[in-house]
Amino acid sequence: MSSAYYFALAAILAVIPILLIFKVNIEKIKENPSDVGSAQTKFFIGVAIAEVIPIILIVLGLMDLTPASSIEELYIPGLIVILCMVFAPFFILLQRSVGVPEEAKQKVTTFSMIAWAMVNAIPFISIVGLLLILP
Repeated sequence: MSSAYYFALAAILAVIPILLIFKVNIEKIKENPSDVGSAQTKFFIGVAIAEVIPIILIVLGLMDLTPASSIEELYIPGLIVILCMVFAPFFILLQRSVGVPEEAKQKVTTFSMIAWAMVNAIPFISIVGLLLILP
């Protein structure tokens, strides 16, 4: 497997579980805005667990940093990572704007911005990894 695909796989395996964890916890905040502390704690624990395998894949990709023979080898992995980086904020913004009671808007917005940063961490690292193997 080319090291570029380690980065693409890491992005996918980070974004999807974090978005699922975000969805569960944002619904809890929408139902009970006073329970935001518990939801954030569960979210951070879930993110830490979800990022174990992507971090291992990033390390494997960085250990195998052989330059690509042509830039065409990086098109598909790069596109996968960019799609992850576009899909995640879109999903978060949709969840933030649908079915939020007025008293929970500020807490939901704050939680969404935190989730946005967390979900894009591995894809940003993947982009850096892909840039490192440019020919």
